[in-house]
Amino acid sequence: MKNKIKLLAFLVPIMFISCERNNAEPDLFPQGEGMFILNEGNFMAGNGTVSFYSLETGEIYNELFKTRNSRPLGDVPTFIATDGTIGYIIVNYSGTLEAVDMLTMESLGTVTGLSSPRQMAISGRRAYVTSIASEELTVIDLDLLEVTGYIDIGCTSEAIVISDGVLFVSNWVAGDRIVVVDLETEDIIGSVTAGTEPESMVLDKNGKLWVLCTGGYMQDLPKLVRINSVTYEKESEMIFGSVSDYPASLTINSTGDTLYWLHEGIRRMPVSAVSLPGEAFIEPGERLFYDLGTGPGGRVFVTDAIDYQQKGDLLIYNRRGELEDIERAGIIPGFMLFMTEW
Repeated sequence: MKNKIKLLAFLVPIMFISCERNNAEPDLFPQGEGMFILNEGNFMAGNGTVSFYSLETGEIYNELFKTRNSRPLGDVPTFIATDGTIGYIIVNYSGTLEAVDMLTMESLGTVTGLSSPRQMAISGRRAYVTSIASEELTVIDLDLLEVTGYIDIGCTSEAIVISDGVLFVSNWVAGDRIVVVDLETEDIIGSVTAGTEPESMVLDKNGKLWVLCTGGYMQDLPKLVRINSVTYEKESEMIFGSVSDYPASLTINSTGDTLYWLHEGIRRMPVSAVSLPGEAFIEPGERLFYDLGTGPGGRVFVTDAIDYQQKGDLLIYNRRGELEDIERAGIIPGFMLFMTEW
């Protein structure tokens, strides 16, 4: 079993802002278009790291957080969100949220004492953090970098998406539903039964919520479900062929019209499709595909964990599924966040 659960990867383009800095510290990585990668590290070893792959130089820059801050990031970083030029890194087993300057990777503060945090969504100056150990969402004030409250949703949580003033939260561990929370009142206003273990979610260009349900390990048939984000009703479901299938890492392209996920390679499907693709868009070969992201021009980024011990690879494919580049990242390269230059 992998030492992490795949994450929602709806990678919305964010913008770098050029600015003058008063210090004379050298840049660790170039600004401009590229992909941040969280390398999970070995479980309980505390050796998680951050990398950046630059589309402009075609090179990868590793160990960014540790180099800038002269200390390790922590044990199993699993998610990163950004609000302007400030990033927020979830470090699962360490139970922390690390605020960083996205231009330099300098630490701006740390929220500690979180209960197995997994993912977060930002609304205004508040963040909502999911947990696979608690039945509450943690509410964090991003200006104070302090926990200011909790929302009891009655189940553990994993993926989280915001749409039109509501939170959609998936109950991954031994669950099957998506909980709907009103952001203004922070009350539960609905729930949708999706399928066994809803693992990752994205919103498409039509505002539809797509949920990838793994089926659990040899428990149930996996499903790809489409939910109406206004009525909170399940509109369709596509069922995989075997309980031994284990799709994961659902993501979507920048135009919101094409879905990608991992299942015996990389699968690709337009949101208008009425059935699952019959074959892989990109075959894995001897690779151990681990996590997935998308970038400009139809590029697809996928990580290879190799043996979960040594440093893994980042592979970049073009829109035709042709391999463009391979770069060595950190140990167990996982969640990715694409950035674009302003």
